[in-house]
Amino acid sequence: MNTQTFAQQTGQTIPESKTGIPVLPSLSHQSSKLMKPTLRPFPTALLNPCIDPIFKILFTTDSEESHQALTSFLCDLIGKPVTDVVLQPNELSGEAISDKQSEFDINCKVDGKIANIEMQGRNDASDYGKRAEYHVAHLLNHYTPKGSAWLDVPEVFQISVLNFIFDKDEENSVNHYLLRNENGRAISNTMNVIFMELPKISKIPDDIDSLTPAQMWGKFFLYGSDPEKQDYIQELTKRNRGISMAFTVLDHVSQDEANWYHESRYWMHVSDEKTRLIVATQNGHDAGLSEGHKKGLSEGLERGQEKKARDIAANLLKAGIPVDQVATFTNLSIEQIKELASSN
Repeated sequence: MNTQTFAQQTGQTIPESKTGIPVLPSLSHQSSKLMKPTLRPFPTALLNPCIDPIFKILFTTDSEESHQALTSFLCDLIGKPVTDVVLQPNELSGEAISDKQSEFDINCKVDGKIANIEMQGRNDASDYGKRAEYHVAHLLNHYTPKGSAWLDVPEVFQISVLNFIFDKDEENSVNHYLLRNENGRAISNTMNVIFMELPKISKIPDDIDSLTPAQMWGKFFLYGSDPEKQDYIQELTKRNRGISMAFTVLDHVSQDEANWYHESRYWMHVSDEKTRLIVATQNGHDAGLSEGHKKGLSEGLERGQEKKARDIAANLLKAGIPVDQVATFTNLSIEQIKELASSN
């Protein structure tokens, strides 16, 4: 490329050296100006809505589309019309300093009801059910004014989108739990726990006509960032207006480099946790082997010493040494010496 062509293509003035020879700018310098570093894999890549921080951004962005998406999602999960949705602080304190606090992904008032929504990727110690019960109880306690009439106690909802199987024996992918007796009768509809299990939804055929509105949302969460599923996502947006709004938000927030940083940090955290688990498991395995080796060696020495003592005792008995003296010489019990005498 000559200097005239370069100037025409870039619109830059070509400086001259002291010798009068034009100096072309460094190509690497030009590349750094033209291409900014990015965590986005390719220009049309979309963030993963199954990732906790992205899920939260999707429904709490300050836009009408995000608000409509949240309203529609709640309507489809609760199974009732929803009109008035207002975001609330996502951290609830306890009544005492020592009380366990709750921090939610999304906390909102829904037509006078209270709902906490979470995306959960792990089932630590298989105790997520207890966590959900604690959260729904904390919501009820926090939003019920002291001394209020029981008729004024609000309904509360703990809604969890789970990226794991919670109940392998339950076929339904979306389940609504209430406090009930053995005959299935609920005490009231006050405390509600709703689980959407994404691994179960992933096994449901993609036929949109056979999906419930809640299952459509599950498919959106699973496929939202998959380049090969974008035609399917577009079909979902045509069937469910809330998903259409959510996709608009997802596309918009995917333009922001800061959100790709959040996604990258999430995956780093996942890798750190997996590494810690592997290392802890290996350390436990090695410690177990070491302890087992020590125990086995100790037991082996004890058995060897006992066998030697019994051999000596047998020889002393053959020599006519009294039982009590043999016991003294060998540290074996009188019963053991008598057993040896009878067997010989």
